[in-house]
Amino acid sequence: MARCSYHANVETELTCTECGKPICPKEMVLTPVGYKCPEHARAAKGQYQFVKPRQLAQAVGAGLLVGVGGAFVVAAIGFGGLFIGLIWGSLTSEAVRRASGGHRGGTVGTVAALSLVIGSLIAGVGFLTSVIALVVALVQLAVIEFR
Repeated sequence: MARCSYHANVETELTCTECGKPICPKEMVLTPVGYKCPEHARAAKGQYQFVKPRQLAQAVGAGLLVGVGGAFVVAAIGFGGLFIGLIWGSLTSEAVRRASGGHRGGTVGTVAALSLVIGSLIAGVGFLTSVIALVVALVQLAVIEFR
């Protein structure tokens, strides 16, 4: 019987479907194609970073709709800059993420950021509220990480 690649004292008959390494139940990760070792179970690095043209177009449309539309709502309310900025940035980034098929990262973050900036300029939203919305959107899309 083979020994686990991660725990030399554990015997196992289970192997990674990708590389064939023996793995024990403690280290196995269930994936749609079977059990894998921890190295091969991780999603490919670029899996959610490449955005297809159609997804990008949908993200731009959603971003402009929520970013610019939200800017007019924010400008009409006119007070509560911090709270309103948090909501506006969060809604814009979530709309862009969902419209792009769940993507995060630079491209989607850029779409959200530009949508917020364009909305701010067109509707005349205050600087502080715009900056708060922009930071919230970028953090939510994991472009900026505070860890």
